[in-house]
Amino acid sequence: MAESTKQKIEKKVFKNIHASIIVKRTLIIFVTFCLFFTAQNSVAKDFDFTPNLQKAYSEIFKLKIQSGKDLLLKENPTNPFKIYLENYVDLVELINAENEEAYERILRKEDERLELIENLDLKSPYNRFLRAEIKLHWALLKIRFGHEVKAGWNVIQAYRLLEENQRMFPNFEPNQKSLGCLHVLFGSVPENQKWITKFLGLRGNIQQGMNELRLASKDKIWGLESKLCTIFIQAYVLKFDDKQNSDLLQLIDNQPDNLNFFLLATAVALKENHTEQAIELLKKHPTDPTYIYFPIFELYKAETLLFKGHYSQAINSYMAYLKNFKGKGFLKDTYYKLFVCYWLSGDEKKGRFYLTKIPTNGNAIAESDKAAQKFYENYIKTSILPNKTLLKLRLAFDGGYFEQAADEVENLSEKNFSNTKDHSEFAYRAGRIYQKLNQFDKAIVFFEQSIKLSDGQEWHFGASSSLQLGYIFQAKSQKNKARTYFEKAISYKRHEYKTSIDNKARAALTEMGY
Repeated sequence: MAESTKQKIEKKVFKNIHASIIVKRTLIIFVTFCLFFTAQNSVAKDFDFTPNLQKAYSEIFKLKIQSGKDLLLKENPTNPFKIYLENYVDLVELINAENEEAYERILRKEDERLELIENLDLKSPYNRFLRAEIKLHWALLKIRFGHEVKAGWNVIQAYRLLEENQRMFPNFEPNQKSLGCLHVLFGSVPENQKWITKFLGLRGNIQQGMNELRLASKDKIWGLESKLCTIFIQAYVLKFDDKQNSDLLQLIDNQPDNLNFFLLATAVALKENHTEQAIELLKKHPTDPTYIYFPIFELYKAETLLFKGHYSQAINSYMAYLKNFKGKGFLKDTYYKLFVCYWLSGDEKKGRFYLTKIPTNGNAIAESDKAAQKFYENYIKTSILPNKTLLKLRLAFDGGYFEQAADEVENLSEKNFSNTKDHSEFAYRAGRIYQKLNQFDKAIVFFEQSIKLSDGQEWHFGASSSLQLGYIFQAKSQKNKARTYFEKAISYKRHEYKTSIDNKARAALTEMGY
């Protein structure tokens, strides 16, 4: 059956919203802390957040799912907070396990739970708020299981409930946090498609959302959750600096029994090239049986081992992820990383074997999975395997071992690379290494070289180099130059990291007032 115009518009909108959420290793983290309910007593008679339910929430938020479930058994089945927390449990378990059969079994519960809450006290701000949160939870589940258009409609409905709630109860603080997150997402939609969000009444921008989250972060009840959301957005949409890293580590120190914080902190540490920090977090995170088991930690461990060049140990951790995770997320990336481990260990035959697993396993939602799929497709077309020197250089950089990587760069030149793509990648990698070492003049030269070599190609090196040049000139207060490079980064049409690069460039332009 052909899609209606409305369905096409909704699908297009949601793909942009969806893309801004799905980034490397982040969906699990986001859903486990960014759209959850927070402890606050209600004065409405139907909305009784009892001490027992508050304890259940605390346990579930720490990812002690079974103890949270046990506490929920003691509550009235029609209590809306219990209904919400049951939904939250389903969200965490299904996102973690990606069990499609379990998802199909509980699909009916979305409408059942929403109807139970809708029929309660309409004068309570929790009526619309809890329904909006449940709709957002189900939006994330629908993304995970491939129902993007339906998920998009959930997001739209949740936003409208929250907007209505804001008009009716302007001092109701939970709305600031939830609307702040949604305003950031809407603000991440590409500029040339803003008309779609306006057409559907989805208003908001990144700066507005961040201001709402910062305001909520000062609240004695909502402060912690808002800080977590702010740090997440800083790390995956905007820029992440040393102060934000310190704030995140402080949260870990203050809540050493909260597995949620460790999920976020470990993912961010790996993303920000802090391998040694990630290793320490992996040693410290709670692992006793009261916590739900997250296979994603096997991937985090594998990444640290890969960056350090411990290939055989990394292989064991990647295989543990494949053994314990029954879903589809990050499978393509895992098989690609297994190829890398064997390739760099000198076992080309086994490496090629794992390459053949990429097209038939998992999905290509996460950018790392998209990159793995694209790598495989290029390999099939050209039969060319990656340059080992470049690969090791990238891993040293990704691990945060910049001095070691710089020593390698000093011994290399364009003569070491047989094709333009490798030369372009080398220039980009060298630029990033010198940028991290605050040697900006050298970095600029290499980035500009990478842009020139990438002209007309579908590699990400030109776009990535443009983005980093934008940051460099932004830091130098050369706004016009920065704007030129941020806009150039957005101008690249096709590459595997377009969503994240475009989002970061647009956010920087907004920050500068453009």
